[in-house]
Amino acid sequence: MRLLLTVARLQRLIHQRNLFVGISSVLLMANLLLAFKNFFYKERVVIVPPELHQSFWVEGNRVSNHYLEEMALFFAHLLLDTSEASAPFNRDVILRYAKPDSYGLLKAQLLEEEGRYKKEQLSTSFRPSVVSVDNKRMTAEITGDLLSYVGSKKISQNRETYRFDFHYDRGRLLIHSFTLLKTEAKDA
Repeated sequence: MRLLLTVARLQRLIHQRNLFVGISSVLLMANLLLAFKNFFYKERVVIVPPELHQSFWVEGNRVSNHYLEEMALFFAHLLLDTSEASAPFNRDVILRYAKPDSYGLLKAQLLEEEGRYKKEQLSTSFRPSVVSVDNKRMTAEITGDLLSYVGSKKISQNRETYRFDFHYDRGRLLIHSFTLLKTEAKDA
């Protein structure tokens, strides 16, 4: 009788062991699957700051078109709405967002423009009208009216198109280059 009781208990223990091994195996597979999924998962963060006009997102090494558009408008404001007094501050802000291998070239370009503003006692105002974005190439083209002033007198008004080349690296959108594409003179 004791032998039958011992065998029954042993069978019940083996059955429990097999059940727990099965459950543990399923849990192990689920953990491995979740770890694998998290390894390749790109988190999308939706941002709606108070000063911007539209929401945008960043995901892995990609950004939304709206983000490129908003940042291009921000940088265009710093670069083109300027005077001899504000040029050094604007230059410092822009260089904080410069791509490291473009820093020297961008700094030389900004210093040259700053010298021109001081020499001519110039101030400019840019009124953007069209922004087109290429998300795959990380570029934005802005077309608008650039008004130039000496003192309080407007000396010129041109329709100009500028291109920003961006680089997105580890959560930061960096400026690679800023280029004037075309200028059309308008009546002053």
